[in-house]
This record gives sequence, structure tokens and C-alpha cells, in this order.
Amino acid sequence: MIWKKITIDTTVEATDIVASVLFDNSIIGAEIEDNQNLSSDDLSKMYVDIPKINIDDGKSKVSFYISIGDKDEHEEFSADRNLVDNSYIPSKDNVFTKEEFDAILTNIKLELEDYRNFLDMGPLTISETLLDDKVFLNKWKENFKKLEIDDITILPSWEKNSAKSGTNIYIEPGNAFGTGRHSTTKLCIMAIKKVISSINIDNFLDVGMGSGILSIIAMKLGAKNIYGIDIDKSVEMNLLENLELNCINGLKISEDNDENDSESVANFQYAFGNILTDEWLKNKISKQKYDVIVANILAPVIISLLDKGKISSYLNSNGYLILSGIIKEREDDIIASIKNDKNILSYEVYREDEWVMFLCRT
Repeated sequence: MIWKKITIDTTVEATDIVASVLFDNSIIGAEIEDNQNLSSDDLSKMYVDIPKINIDDGKSKVSFYISIGDKDEHEEFSADRNLVDNSYIPSKDNVFTKEEFDAILTNIKLELEDYRNFLDMGPLTISETLLDDKVFLNKWKENFKKLEIDDITILPSWEKNSAKSGTNIYIEPGNAFGTGRHSTTKLCIMAIKKVISSINIDNFLDVGMGSGILSIIAMKLGAKNIYGIDIDKSVEMNLLENLELNCINGLKISEDNDENDSESVANFQYAFGNILTDEWLKNKISKQKYDVIVANILAPVIISLLDKGKISSYLNSNGYLILSGIIKEREDDIIASIKNDKNILSYEVYREDEWVMFLCRT
């Protein structure tokens, strides 16, 4: 079966118009590519900082996917991937006969040309790319190859057979942040490796655990007890997949249960909530001190953790606080908060690309 990717070259200003014309002509879904920075409102909804690109050229590409054939033959196929479990949702959307799609495309072209009287529509050139269904449905896997950081190898689940000697971490890419490839995650991994080589870690706290990759690495490298927290409950399925792939049992803790009441406590315990505002979570997390705390999240949240949350007070003496997810423009703000924290005795700064990581010592 053959899918087609249809791409229309236009302008950022005309993007919404192009998408609207597509929807009016029975096209479901549109993919938009441009070089615009996100708005303040969009950025406020992100779980990571996004660097400014500063190369806005006003150009935009609007793409959609269609298949030519009989809808009844497409029952088991879909153009949409479920980001939670990487499966595909059966759908007959965007499946047309050749005659149907030729008529749709002709109408799209005519309608878009009409808008030139009111708006800069750009070239409106239309290109087609053929995608074999097997290639199409697995295209996203090309972005998830194994990654080697010293003797640590991070592999997607489908490459387990290529594991070699050393520390192998298996990750199922899903909707949780953290596959090891982003600079912030790599910086954290290097810091964890450095710390674990110098001290024994009984308790490790991962604030903003996401996919669980940092916690899994810490446990594989020798940390005895892991505690992970995140404000986003939707990461749980992906987290549990990754724990299972790495033969780690996880125990969920919540406001309604107490992990210390259990006769058998898992080495990996996790919870969902806001450590700054949820008293039950603060009480549970503060029941023990930690040798290492890692927070790979947003700079404003890290500042709140330092200033309001007093996150360093959760550490043992001679403990380590790893702070990452910090865009370079916020480096001075983080330094100011670190210097105001009486528990932090020293810190080191590591940089990669647009990102900064702090390794602090109490």
C-alpha cells in the first residue's frame, strides 16, 4: 500500500488559511513546518525550554498525508501514531480514489490562488512524496538510534539485539521527555556517572522523571533506592514500559497510600504531584535524605525549587544536586539562586550547545 505526503510551500502569514482550505476539502490533519519562535503562551505550556532560533524567514510548509485506493482495503491501516504506546489507530481518514483526490487537489489549488488577492500566499508549489506503508508507519523510528555515552549505551527497544558489553539502557520512545539524545539529558547522564564514581548512593531523587531514563541509569550504575516524581501523569505508561524493559520493578506511591507501610518496598518508587505545592508529596519525599537529587526541567521551576522549595535541604551533607534543562539565557538567574542557597557549598557549570547544567555540592 502506498501513502503520499503532499506538501504546500506557503508563508507563515498564510498557514492558517492553507490549513483551513485543506480541512474544507475533506483533508484530516495538517503538519506545519516553519522557523517561527513559540509565543509566550505556547512556551508556558512546554515542559522544557526552547531556544530562540532567530532565523524567521517568513516561509512555511503545510503537509498532509493521503492514500489512494478503496477505503475498505484500509481497515487495518492508519496515518496517526498513538504517542502513548506507539501503536496506530485504525482509520479510513484521507483515503480516496484517484478520481476523488484529483478533484480535491484541483479545488485546493483554485481556492488557494483566490486568496492571493488578499494575502501573500507564497509560491504555493505542491510536491508529492511516496511513502510505502511499512516505511510510513515506522518512519519515526529513524530518529531513535542507539546512543553511546562513554560505556553507557542507550538503545530503543527494537535494537536490543545490538547491545554490547557495558551498561545498556533500553528505552521505548513515547510521550515522556527523555530518550538520552537531548543535550540536557546527556549532561545529566555525565553528571550522574561522575557522582556515582565518587560516592555510594543509597537514595536518589529524580524531580521531573519523565521517561525515567535518568533514574534507570542511576540504578544500573549502582544507586540503591530511586524516588521519581513528575507533575505529568500521562508519562506513567511510558515510564512503566521502560522500567520493564530494564527489569526494574516500580511501586507507585500516592496521597492514599504509604510506601513505608508495605512489607516489601520496591527499589524504584514514583509519584505524581507538585513538590512545591502538594503537602502530601513533600511529606513523603522528605521522610529520608538523598545522596543525589537531579532536576532536569525548566529554569523557572528550578529557581522555585531552590528559592521556595529549598530542594537542597533534602540532601545529605556531601550530597549532590544536578540541575539541568536550563537554556543558556537563564544561566545567571540560576547562579543567583544557587548563591543565595546556604546549603550549597560549591558548584560546577557544564555546557553543551544552548544548554547549561549545574553540579552542586552540599
